[in-house]
Amino acid sequence: MRQGKENRNRVVFRKLLTINHLSLTINHLSLIIVVWVFVACSSSKVSLNPHFEPIQLSEEQRLDYEHDFIEATKLKMFGNLPDAASMLTRCTEVNPYDAAAHYQLAEIYTMVDDYDYALRHARLAVRYNPKNEWYQMQLANLYMAGNNIDSAIVVYRHILDQQPNNTDFRYNLATLYNENNKYRKAIKEVEKVEKIYGLTEDVVIAKYKIYSKKQNFRATKTVLKKGLKKFPEGMQFYGLLAELYSSKGREKEAREYYAQLFELDPENAIGYISMIEFYKNYGNDAKAIEEMQQMYDMKTIDPDLKVELYLQLSSDSTFFNKYQQEMDALIKQLYERYPDNFRVRFVNADRNLREKNFEAAKDDLLFLTSRVQTNYFLWEQLFYLLNLMEDNETLYESTTTALQHFKDRYLFHFFHGFAASMLKKYEEAIPSYHLTIDYLKKEREPDREVELQAYVFLGEAYNHQKRYSESDEVFEKALAIDPNNPLILNNYSYYLSLREEKLELAEQYIKRCIDMEPNSSTYLDTYGWVLYKLGRVDEAIVLIQKAMKNGGNDNPEIVEHMCELLTVSGRLDEAYHICKYSIELHNSEETVEEKMESFKKNEE
Repeated sequence: MRQGKENRNRVVFRKLLTINHLSLTINHLSLIIVVWVFVACSSSKVSLNPHFEPIQLSEEQRLDYEHDFIEATKLKMFGNLPDAASMLTRCTEVNPYDAAAHYQLAEIYTMVDDYDYALRHARLAVRYNPKNEWYQMQLANLYMAGNNIDSAIVVYRHILDQQPNNTDFRYNLATLYNENNKYRKAIKEVEKVEKIYGLTEDVVIAKYKIYSKKQNFRATKTVLKKGLKKFPEGMQFYGLLAELYSSKGREKEAREYYAQLFELDPENAIGYISMIEFYKNYGNDAKAIEEMQQMYDMKTIDPDLKVELYLQLSSDSTFFNKYQQEMDALIKQLYERYPDNFRVRFVNADRNLREKNFEAAKDDLLFLTSRVQTNYFLWEQLFYLLNLMEDNETLYESTTTALQHFKDRYLFHFFHGFAASMLKKYEEAIPSYHLTIDYLKKEREPDREVELQAYVFLGEAYNHQKRYSESDEVFEKALAIDPNNPLILNNYSYYLSLREEKLELAEQYIKRCIDMEPNSSTYLDTYGWVLYKLGRVDEAIVLIQKAMKNGGNDNPEIVEHMCELLTVSGRLDEAYHICKYSIELHNSEETVEEKMESFKKNEE
C-alpha cells in the first residue's frame, strides 16, 4: 500500500533561466574589495576639529573604545555587518566626534545599500576630520551614487584645495564636470594637468571623453590625432579614431584605422571587440562572426575578454539566433581550454542549459557556487536545475551550504525542506517549511505558488510523522488560501483515506478535483480509494479502471490498488492477472498468492 505521493507532487516552479537572465546575473559576480583605514585612538584626548571641543576619555573609556573599534573592524572584514555596526555605534556614543567610526559605519551602510544612513555618517566623518582624503572620497562617491553631482564636485574641489597637484583627483573633478555637462570647466581641469606634465596619453583620453560627450566631432578627431602623432604606438588611439569615423558613417576611414591598428598589434583584444561591433553595425554579420572565431583562436587574448564579447553579441537576439551554433561551439572550445575560469564556466553553464545537457550544467553550477558562495542568482539557478533533475541528495547538500549565507531567503528554505522531505528527513523538513512561510510573509509580494507548495509538503511531513491533527490544520490553511487547488484537495483526501478519518469530507474534496480534471488518473485513483474506505468497493473499482485507462496502467500504485480491490471483492481470476502485473511493475519477489492473501488479511 502506498504511503504518499511525493513523486507526483514534484513541481518545477519556473522555467530554467534563459541567456538574458544569465547575462544579467554576470553583473552580480564581481567581488567588492573594501579598502578601509584603521584609525586607532592612541591618546585619551581626541582632538577632531577646531569647531568642536575635544573629548576627554577616561582610561576605562579609552580601553573600551579601542576594544570595540578593533573588534568591529574584524567583524566587518568577516562579513558580520550587524554586530560590527552595533559596536561602531557604541564607539560613537562614547565619542560622538569620532570620524573613524563614522567612516566605518558609512562603509557598512553602503555595503547593505542603505545610502541614507551611509551618507549621514560619511558627512559626519568629513565634518569631524575634514583633512582626511579617504573620508572625503567616500563622501564624494556616495554623492555620485545618489546622482548628486554638484555636491560631489564641491567635495573634490575641497580636496584639491589641499592637494592641488594630485592628478587623480583633478581627473575625477573633470569627469564630474563632464557628467554635469560643464564641458569648459572639465577641459580647464584637464588643461591644468597638461600644464604640469605636458600632453600625456591620459590627457588625450580625458579630452577625448569630454569632446565626444559634447559630440564635437572636429575637436574629438583633432585631439585623437594629436595623441596619435605624439604616441604613434598608442593602440587605443587607432581604435578610437576607427570608432569615431564609424559613428559618422565614414566606413572607409574606419577600416583604414582598424587596418593600422592590427598591423601594429595583430592580437589586440579590444580592437577585435570594436571591429566586430563595427562589422555588425554595417550589416556584415558573417564577417563579424568570422572575426570572432579568429579572436577565439588566439591563445594570448584573455579569456575574460572573449566572454565579454560573447555576452555583448548574445544580447542581440537576432544575431544570436542566427549564429547560436557557431557561438556555442566557441564557448565549448573556450571551456575546454580554461575549465577553471569563472566567467568561462558561467557562460558554459548557460550553453549546457540551453542544450539540455543538465548533468554538465550541474557540474558548472556546482563549480561556480563553490567559488562564489554569496551569489543568490547562481544558487537559485542550481536549485531549480537540481529540482528538475530530481537530484535530492545534491539539492539537500547545496541548500545546506547556501543557507549559511542566505538565512532569510524563503526559496532556499523551501528547497531545503523539499529535499529533506524527498530524503524522508521529515524532522528537518518541517522547520524549513515553517521558515519558508514566515519569510514569505515579510515579502512585499509573496509568491503564492511557493507558499501553497510549502503548506502541501508541510502537511505531508506532519502526516508521515503521524502528527495528524497538525497535518490536517496545515491542509485546511492551504485550502483557505486556494479552496480549489486540485493538488491540495487530492493529497488531503488521500491522507484522510489512509487514516480512514473524515471520509465524507475526503469524498467532498476529491469530487471537487474530479469536477476540475475528470480524466486525471491520479485524482480518479484517489477518489476510488476514498470510496473503497467508505465500503463502496464496486464504485471504487469502476473509478480505478477509468484511472488505468487514462494513463495509470503503468503506475505501480494504481495497479496495486486495482489488485487489492478485485481481491477483496471476490473477483479472484481478474485479481490474479492484475496482481501478477503489479508484481512485475514493482520488481518484487513476492508471489501472486502471497500478495492476494495479504489483501484478504487487510480486509479482515
